This record gives sequence, structure tokens and C-alpha cells, in this order.
Amino acid sequence: MSPDTAPADSAATEAGEPRSAAKHCAAAAALFARARAIYPTLSSRAVDQGEYRRCLDWAHLHLRLAEAITSGAGVVYAHRHLLANPDVRLHDTYVSGETQEWNEYFESQHNATRRSA
Repeated sequence: MSPDTAPADSAATEAGEPRSAAKHCAAAAALFARARAIYPTLSSRAVDQGEYRRCLDWAHLHLRLAEAITSGAGVVYAHRHLLANPDVRLHDTYVSGETQEWNEYFESQHNATRRSA
């Protein structure tokens, strides 16, 4: 298995690519469980060490992606909340551009017709 590939039994391969923060957290949990299962029999062989390290690295990546998605959703929510409040004036902020990018990302992740095109 190359260092650039995820372990074969990760949640990402079982249910397609994770597209939500929750699915990334589930994928991380599956990888942490695999690492926990590997740990008691971990030897000093490079292949064993590599598989253990790969599980932890991929789990870390999934957690970071979940964190980024959650943060993006928070930015979108906060921006919409501010736009709905007539007492708040958003002077020359670039939040609109950022929220537009996040909205497009979320739409592409959850719109099956766009993904298949």
C-alpha cells in the first residue's frame, strides 16, 4: 500500500468519499479504531510501523477536514444571520465572497445531480 492511499477498511471506502463533517469524523473514528487494534501487536518492522502511522495520519486529515467544513458552515450561518438583521451594516467586508465559496462547496457536495455531471 503506498503512503498516499488510505487503509482499505476505512469508513471512506465503505461508504464512498466522505462529504460531510459527520462522515469525516466517522472515517477518523474507524481509522483510530484500526490503529488501536494494530497497536498491541505493533512490531519494530517498518511495514507495521508504517501502517500504524498511516492510520493516524489519515485520521488526522479527516478530523482537519471535518473542522474546516464545520468552520465554513459557521461562517455561512453567521453571515446569513447578520444579513437578516437590518440593524447590522456590513461595510466592505469580504465575508460575502467567502460564504459564496462555502455555499458552492456545500451545494456540490450534497447535490447528486451536479456530482454525476
